[in-house]
Amino acid sequence: MKNPAAQAIAQPTLEMAVGEVCRILLIRHGRSDDVVPGSPESADPPLHAIGVEQASAVGQRLAGTTLHAVYSSHLLRAHNTAIAIATHHGLSVGVNKDLEEIKLGDWGHGEFRRRAATADPEFMEWATRGTWDGIPGGEGDAVFRTRVNNAINSIASQHLGQTVAVVVHGGVINAYIAKMMGSDRTMWLTIENTSITIVKVGTTSSSIQTINDCQHLYDQVSL
Repeated sequence: MKNPAAQAIAQPTLEMAVGEVCRILLIRHGRSDDVVPGSPESADPPLHAIGVEQASAVGQRLAGTTLHAVYSSHLLRAHNTAIAIATHHGLSVGVNKDLEEIKLGDWGHGEFRRRAATADPEFMEWATRGTWDGIPGGEGDAVFRTRVNNAINSIASQHLGQTVAVVVHGGVINAYIAKMMGSDRTMWLTIENTSITIVKVGTTSSSIQTINDCQHLYDQVSL
């Protein structure tokens, strides 16, 4: 005989959050401009013309989404992408310098790009490690992870129960998600320009909802 007090329980879904959370849209900036290594603009390149189009596309994609705040790093490529999003919502962009990309030390100012483009042997050996350690004068993996984690979690704590867009860099998104997953590899995924990675960050639990969604650029399923 069935227990009359028995109650059917629904399957847990993505909408069932434990505790109050902040929904964060982690968005990589649009494609940055080509640079000559060592040139003044190599320290902080603006958006490439393609990047401007990508920023416009992600702005249009999110135009109908309720956003309570938009944040970015101070670097031009991220800040200008954030403006393209914020303008649809009548919001200003909150700038947080701790959201900037990994500090590359001797491989900064376009040197990292040069080494990657030329398959420099030292670069290729370093790239197999999956962390940011080993770059002369660089910030280092643990420091970078801590900086990124603290900055994003601080934003989340200010916006519990809300949705915010945080426009950052590929390395930043990799580092934050790797920390959430408990991965030793900080560089484990190629983040597409203006892709959207959604996380829910709360006081008692956090979860990853989507990674690298760039439907506004192309259909990832039909490639």
